[in-house]
Amino acid sequence: MSSKNLLESILSALSNEVRAEVLKLISMEGPLSFTEIMERLEMNPKSDAGKFGYHLRTLAEAELIKADESSGKYFLTLLGQDVANFIYGVEDAVRRKKGDMLVRTSSLTIEPFDRKKIVDALIREAGVPRKLAESISKEAEDRLKKLQVRYLAGALVREFVNAILLEKGLEEYRHALTRLGQPVYDVTTTIKNAAYKEYPSPEKVHSLAGDAVIEEYMLLKILPRTIADAHLCGAIHMNNANYWALRPANIQHDLRPILQGKIAADGTGLMMPAHYSQRTFKGALYTLNCLLRSSSKLVSNSQSLNFFNIFLAPYIKGMKDEEIRSDLRDFVYELNSSSNGSSFSPVSINAELEIPQFLEPIKAVGPEDKGEVYGDYYDASLRLLEIFLDVMKEPDGEQKPLLHPAVFLKIRKKALVTDVGHECLEKACQLAQKWGTVYFVNHTLPWQQENVSYSADLSRVDSSWKDWASGTLRVGALDNITLNLPRIAYEANGDDDRLMERLRELLELSREALSIKRQIVEERIFSDRIMPLFKEELDGNTYFRLSDSPGIISYVGLPEAVQYHTGLDLADSEEPLKLSIKIVEAMDDYCKQMLPSTRLLISSTTFEPAAQRLTNLDVVGGYLKSKSVPIYTEHSNLPLATPIPLKRRLHVEESFQKITRGGHLFDLRLEEPFPTDEMLNNYTRRIVDTASIGLFTFTRDYTYCWHCKTISYGFHEKCPSCSYDGNRLMLYTKTFGRYKPSKIWSTYDRAYAMNNQRFTL
Repeated sequence: MSSKNLLESILSALSNEVRAEVLKLISMEGPLSFTEIMERLEMNPKSDAGKFGYHLRTLAEAELIKADESSGKYFLTLLGQDVANFIYGVEDAVRRKKGDMLVRTSSLTIEPFDRKKIVDALIREAGVPRKLAESISKEAEDRLKKLQVRYLAGALVREFVNAILLEKGLEEYRHALTRLGQPVYDVTTTIKNAAYKEYPSPEKVHSLAGDAVIEEYMLLKILPRTIADAHLCGAIHMNNANYWALRPANIQHDLRPILQGKIAADGTGLMMPAHYSQRTFKGALYTLNCLLRSSSKLVSNSQSLNFFNIFLAPYIKGMKDEEIRSDLRDFVYELNSSSNGSSFSPVSINAELEIPQFLEPIKAVGPEDKGEVYGDYYDASLRLLEIFLDVMKEPDGEQKPLLHPAVFLKIRKKALVTDVGHECLEKACQLAQKWGTVYFVNHTLPWQQENVSYSADLSRVDSSWKDWASGTLRVGALDNITLNLPRIAYEANGDDDRLMERLRELLELSREALSIKRQIVEERIFSDRIMPLFKEELDGNTYFRLSDSPGIISYVGLPEAVQYHTGLDLADSEEPLKLSIKIVEAMDDYCKQMLPSTRLLISSTTFEPAAQRLTNLDVVGGYLKSKSVPIYTEHSNLPLATPIPLKRRLHVEESFQKITRGGHLFDLRLEEPFPTDEMLNNYTRRIVDTASIGLFTFTRDYTYCWHCKTISYGFHEKCPSCSYDGNRLMLYTKTFGRYKPSKIWSTYDRAYAMNNQRFTL
């Protein structure tokens, strides 16, 4: 057939709407039989077959379709495919001309519907082959046209495309094309409930909405389906899911290069002032506050200032006590003001009662370079510590406690036999007796290693990894994955081998997830360059030692798991205690097997409350039959609400602290009347001398009345001084290891605060 005749045949074929629809249909769905085409076009096989046969012959004569002799199905020729695309192009042009099917895009513009954008999105976002993308886009266009809707949201178009992918069994493509975000109702609820969150503000609303998107992104894009499903079903809990794809959990700062001006507080010094080497104590504290403000945006949980009183001791030379006190008070007030922001990370200060041996010969950083070493600053460091503890003991201008920073006081052997060490310990016990904001680190235990550092989130690192510097400075926990131990016990159903097998399976999942987290943090630091401080070079390494930073694997529900597995109560018997230790030791042994390439640590504390969620999911999943079951135990190895003699609780907890080298806490919640500071001092020494407890704290409950500005110890529904009982009567206690006022307690915080056992010394 000549070109002229062929062109006339094509134009004649296209003059009929049915024939045009046949070309579009086969273009979308591929080869179809005579009957299938009629069914798709909703034609009657009995009355319309003759006419329809004529249409197919016309298309065949125009060389637009052919019939496959083996299957009898009609398919488009190359010319037919070009003509079908031409039809779609003409329809698009007409629609744009008429303004039909307008789309509100994600770029906040209104544009005419354009099928090619669906093709581009399928190829760009999901890697769909072009031919398949063309077919899907045509089907989506046809479905949307049939709705006769003139105004569409881009999200609705995407949902149509995802529905087609789902119908065709193309789940992986649909997974990649999924849109992240919240329904309008959820955003409204977030706004309305923000007042009940920690430190409410408009910025908090913005943060919560963004958190939901990033958490979805983590589950859909970052993690393999096996890990995401394990989190969603409650076998594990991914802590900090809202920041998992963005940043590490915490950092242990090294103050020396910051005080020297070697590194700016924000890394580059381009956005914030780049400080010169500080010459005054006040300037040094200001620099530290700048560091904490800037790096609070780089971590999810907390920041630690290590050797605080030692590294700052050179700066107080020649100063009077009142000058030091005034500068420290400004520092602490600034820290407490910043900590009320939604994005500010809690801060811990690791303070020393003596100069550790490894630090004595190290050249001191200070306002003057006279060749002095830190060993020369023993007296100055303890003088600074005493004044700091006094400042922390003072209430603010409204007589409220200063809750930040958390003070971790390291007790080494020498401190117990020197007068000045004893005096500092007395000051710390006075602070513990008044506000309970001190954590005592028993550094006399061999397993605490040469050096150990704790964070406000209760995670722990020590020098066994490499040395005191590489193991505990400029490192941070990548993040925390929590294992649901009762779920493992339910699935094992009394079989010891299955219990350990399932435990190892979840440890493998956790290791894989933390390995991905390490890669993600590396990418964010070095490729995406969104953490400039962490990538700054210092002494042949980066400021943040990523390769030395551990991943934390924690657990909840140990006593519940053991009781289900053995039928015995961990609180009463040694037999279940042996199994409990075996479980945690198996976790620790698994982590040790990963050395030296990967640093994994076991913790008995979690970065965020997880037990309520995991308990609820076990109820929903049918593992627990009753809906009113107690919440699984967390932040402890014994149920916190069950009355257990203090001696037994101490014995059980010390069995685990030397194994859980990623984090632990023995929280002594004491009844009123509270012991005197002298009694606390004696009990602290007793624990240090006789127990294998590495970290412990004394918790005191108290009530603050805004009306008369007084503190009353214990919890009160009305102020004992003025009888005020309004909504500004605040309760204070530690919830999950950290002091919080009741104004920002979650439901889980309140249950934890009210129900846990108190002791009498």
